[in-house]
Amino acid sequence: MRHNIIFFVITHLSFFGIHGFVIPQSQHVAYRTRRDSISSNPISVNNASSSSSLNKAQTQTKTQTQPHLLHGTTTTITDTIEQESIAQYDELIEHLAYDELVEHTAYDDRPQDDVLYLDTPEEVSTYVNNERFSHVLFDCDGVLYRGTDPIPGAARAIRSLMEGGKRCLFVTNNAGIDRRGLREKLRSVLAIEGGDGGELLLEEEQMVCASYSAGRYLQGVFAGRKGAAGGGDGEDHPCSPNIHVVGTNGLCDELRSMGFTVSGGPSLSSSNEKASMSREELAAYSFVEEEEGGLGGGGGVVVDAVVVGLDTEFNYRKLCIANVLLQRHPNALLVATNEDAYDLVGVDARHLPGNGALVKAIEHASQRKAVNVGKPSKILADLLMEEHGIDPQRALMVGDRLDTDVRFGLDGGMKTALVLTGCTTAAQLKGFPGTEEQPLPHVIFPHMGMMGM
Repeated sequence: MRHNIIFFVITHLSFFGIHGFVIPQSQHVAYRTRRDSISSNPISVNNASSSSSLNKAQTQTKTQTQPHLLHGTTTTITDTIEQESIAQYDELIEHLAYDELVEHTAYDDRPQDDVLYLDTPEEVSTYVNNERFSHVLFDCDGVLYRGTDPIPGAARAIRSLMEGGKRCLFVTNNAGIDRRGLREKLRSVLAIEGGDGGELLLEEEQMVCASYSAGRYLQGVFAGRKGAAGGGDGEDHPCSPNIHVVGTNGLCDELRSMGFTVSGGPSLSSSNEKASMSREELAAYSFVEEEEGGLGGGGGVVVDAVVVGLDTEFNYRKLCIANVLLQRHPNALLVATNEDAYDLVGVDARHLPGNGALVKAIEHASQRKAVNVGKPSKILADLLMEEHGIDPQRALMVGDRLDTDVRFGLDGGMKTALVLTGCTTAAQLKGFPGTEEQPLPHVIFPHMGMMGM
């Protein structure tokens, strides 16, 4: 039985003055179930009165002539990222284009749960540079760079947006870096500063790391308590909140800069600390280093919080110590800088386990639930709104993940854009209707380099 469902809509965006593909989110499942019955002779969508199929040959020709494609013969990882993102986008569009009906609709008439697909730099730039957006928030890894490899055109896009009066913020779940370190990484990886041509200056205030979010959250929790953090002199204080860290120096440094006393952190390369811990060793362990200080004051033995950030040296010993500290101090907070499952590395996009794996291990052992202060937490959204005066209705969140970036933006009342240079792939999107945990974005385009003209 044939269903009168609109699977694919070509939209004339009179509001923005651009053309784009709009596919209702509710129809994503239907595409997958109908693909086997599609005609082998697709018809171009350039004619709005024709049947709905995107001509594959036309798509390939269009892609070959788009200005964001590379024409050189030397392939770098950056080149590969660009080519893969365009291929991912084309795969997704071809999948969604097969349909029985094409209609013409205005932007203001389309349902709010529709996804807008933009495939040229002109369309993307027109959308993101529209005057309704005062703030553009970027995820970093998978959006601006992948590891140490820049996304093509990222620096140009950021310069274009900032020169156009947009306030750019860089919001990462990476807690292994502080704000200063993130600023330096953007400068070095993207080469966004450093020349003598008057490049734009990136400020620390634009950097929003999960380490910073954790510190600001803890400052709010402990505000008003004797010895509460807030000095910001980077030194440990005897009566400041005592924080045990599973994580790197970047997280420890950010917390110390906010006036916290910090224990734990990375293993010292010069130490003979073992990765293991036996029953006997744990039973005899004194916890003197971890428990000195704290808001108990007067030499009180207190751990006020355990903060978990990504630690590539995480081991059974660190798990045992964090777990027993939470057992010994039932009022201590358990804070996760993020709960990401994995990141991508390498040309073949290998899955690198994320901080969520560490958080789950500590949660399971301690039978405690961590407070997540990274994306998609409302704690982080509220912090950004307060500190940067963001009107969410005039903000755009750009990310590569549905479960963190897109959900964060949507829960915060912002518009959301998904790029295909990171964790989310065309294969995952095809037939996927979106869920509360992994909602679909407002806009999809290949890579953020297309945002700068």
